[in-house]
Amino acid sequence: MNVTFGLNIFGPFKGWFATVTSIEIGPEGNLFVADFYNDRIQKFTAGGDYLTSFGIESDGPGQTEIAVAVDSDGTVWSVNFDANRVEQWRP
Repeated sequence: MNVTFGLNIFGPFKGWFATVTSIEIGPEGNLFVADFYNDRIQKFTAGGDYLTSFGIESDGPGQTEIAVAVDSDGTVWSVNFDANRVEQWRP
């Protein structure tokens, strides 16, 4: 499968990114991508198909999700730059 992702795209578009700051592979092979200026983590299958996105929109200039990590049980951890906190996302 050939997958093309757009960069420097601001907005809620699936599979498009403003600035990728972190990438993690989960226990089921899914790909999690921190999309810094779009305030979200995007999730894809191992083949590159878009599954979902999640995050908390910032109140500031839109600089939020800077890093992502995934536990063996599928729990996603993200670092929220704007709010100075670590966030937990359960499967």
